[in-house]
Amino acid sequence: MRNPGSSQYHRPFDALVEIGWDDSRAEQMAKLLDPEPQPARVIRVDGPSCLLITAAERRRGETSNALFLASEDGTSLPAVGDWVAIRPRPSHDTDLIESVLPRASSLVRTRQVMDSSVERQTVAANLDTIFIVHSANNLNARRLEREVAQVASSGARPAVILSKSDLCDDVDAAVWEAQSSVPGVPTHAVSGVTGDGANDLLTYVSGNRTVAFIGASGVGKSTLTNRLLGEEVMDTGEVREDDQRGRHTTTARHLIPLPGGGALIDTPGMRSFGLSDAGEGVGEVFADIAALASQCRFPDCGHRSEPGCAILEAIFTGELDEDRFRSYIKLNKELEFIESKADMRLRAARNDVWKKRAKNVRQRMKARQKYGRS
Repeated sequence: MRNPGSSQYHRPFDALVEIGWDDSRAEQMAKLLDPEPQPARVIRVDGPSCLLITAAERRRGETSNALFLASEDGTSLPAVGDWVAIRPRPSHDTDLIESVLPRASSLVRTRQVMDSSVERQTVAANLDTIFIVHSANNLNARRLEREVAQVASSGARPAVILSKSDLCDDVDAAVWEAQSSVPGVPTHAVSGVTGDGANDLLTYVSGNRTVAFIGASGVGKSTLTNRLLGEEVMDTGEVREDDQRGRHTTTARHLIPLPGGGALIDTPGMRSFGLSDAGEGVGEVFADIAALASQCRFPDCGHRSEPGCAILEAIFTGELDEDRFRSYIKLNKELEFIESKADMRLRAARNDVWKKRAKNVRQRMKARQKYGRS
């Protein structure tokens, strides 16, 4: 077997190296049972098929039945940014995607479906940094806290982008508000039109790393993408005068190789961003509240009217913003709700397994009685 760390192994994959292929992924690929695995990266997902980039060209791939059946809730199926192992099929229009390599990071959100259940959706995979974009003149601090909490739990690093800085009357105030909402997270004021601050974003893709833009519609993600690409690749749209919101100009998530190396994933605007397995991220975003809670007189303090409550005292003195505390409570309740839904699905799945086993036992006992077997 070839040494996965050797230059000989990497030579055919130079085109993939520019978008993040490295020794660790080569070693993962070499462990697969297929003696000649061919690597590719998912550019876009179109239902059951994917657009892939390989060392030589862009090709269309289709998920194998085994891979599809192995995914319990769909989150482990190929997503934009995934590295996959493919098997060419010369007689077909598509190659076969046989494996998804282990993800370095995975941005997952939840959404409610028609039967009121919660569905988990993989937004993108193998991201190094996720840019959370808000308009500098229309920052939504509560949504920003939610997004940073989810990104912090994804395995990727969060960074806040305050776009349209050329339209904001007080950029410093917007930056201060963002930094106050998510302390410690890098914040950049950028104009996709004038280019101010755009060069700061390029440092995040050095070393062939992958970044992504997430945010609501009309915040300027596509304009920023064009700025980083150096050309008009993405369609952009005007925002409404009354609420500064825009229409969806990006309709699907897709990965775009950058001219100097690295890759960028642009995503459609999302009206809401449901949390998924974000308990650790919520703890990071609201570390100041957790620190205050540890100073309460009672360890089980509910922070409502208890004497010696450090959080109520901080709200009274102005050290802690009450809206920020309410956001913390709301996100924790949402996480509890999601976990309870997940537990219900798990119990239902276990019940189905036991019902099938019991049915199988009854069928065997009937067969033994019928044929006189002990």
